[in-house]
Amino acid sequence: MQAAQGQPAPARAAAPAPARVDATFAAWDLDHNGALSLQEFTAGWHRLRQAAAEERLRAQFHAVDADRNGAIGAGEYGQLQLVKAAGKSAPPLSAFDANGNRQLEFAEYMALVRKLAAVPAREPAAATR
Repeated sequence: MQAAQGQPAPARAAAPAPARVDATFAAWDLDHNGALSLQEFTAGWHRLRQAAAEERLRAQFHAVDADRNGAIGAGEYGQLQLVKAAGKSAPPLSAFDANGNRQLEFAEYMALVRKLAAVPAREPAAATR
């Protein structure tokens, strides 16, 4: 597709490096037969999606970690979107603090996400007439 005169060409996604493609294919080709079965592709796709989700969760974790100490403290805990969504029914930080240091490291944060993401968000208060 050509850009309109005077307009920059639309950006294209960079193609993955051939070595990375080969490594990904080899990792997904579990029986090493040079072909991906639907089962192998599905398993690889799920691993890729999980890695992407974990990357987004790490970014969210670091965004809430205001003091940059690698953990979420009591003051930061209330800033978590899932905690805000749970409102007064949100469990205390101590419910996820497996090592008892009064803060959440990333693995503990992941436990919080697994638990609270499974709980539907609270409904807004019904309007009174």
